[in-house]
Amino acid sequence: MTESLATRITLEVDRSEPGKPSRFEVPVPAPTSRVLDALLYVREHLDPSLGFRYSCRAGMCGSCAVVVNGREALACQTSIGDLGTSTVRVSPLRALPVLRDVMCDLAPFFDTLKRAGAAIRPREPDRKTLRTMPPAEPHRAFIEGQNGCLTCGACFSACEWSATREGYLGPAAMNRVLMLSLDERDALGMSRLADVARDSGALRCHTLGNCSVVCPVGIPLREGMQKLKGLLATMDVA
Repeated sequence: MTESLATRITLEVDRSEPGKPSRFEVPVPAPTSRVLDALLYVREHLDPSLGFRYSCRAGMCGSCAVVVNGREALACQTSIGDLGTSTVRVSPLRALPVLRDVMCDLAPFFDTLKRAGAAIRPREPDRKTLRTMPPAEPHRAFIEGQNGCLTCGACFSACEWSATREGYLGPAAMNRVLMLSLDERDALGMSRLADVARDSGALRCHTLGNCSVVCPVGIPLREGMQKLKGLLATMDVA
């Protein structure tokens, strides 16, 4: 970013340390400049103590997930010009402990995946390579549509229950359980549904769809939750 360009924004950043500046005037070279560019400008030129996380800068790793103007997003993929405002507020993800400024501890989010058993259990454990799913397998198209999670935590942050319901699994973990339950390569199969047929799982979800709205890769989490509830309604998973 260069100071010679007149276009500027006011960047407001939540700070975890009292007394640290939270408002910065930041130059914006082009409408396509990203929120991450603004954060980097602040750290490089105005306040080197600003805490935030990023890695790939290509929307692939999910490291830079934050709340931008009240909505979860990847800082590296959010164009300042698309926000349509001269003031941009960046906050940490919700429902997660703040380590510093807008950088969160993702351990509670990853714990939901661990508790849900979100790793495949191969039917052929001695096989050296994972069997691929032929196009004719009944659930392949659906699983592909639900796949691609960056584990960024945006959906967990946007869900109304994550911060208020202790032990709630959240959208990413339940979506993973759904995919594995339908995957014919998984040894546990539909028995996995017992993990989400509780008050801390799918039965608590109101299917508002906030998780789908903020997913940076467009996974239809709301539709997945509806399918998951449909499976639970037709099966004895007690």
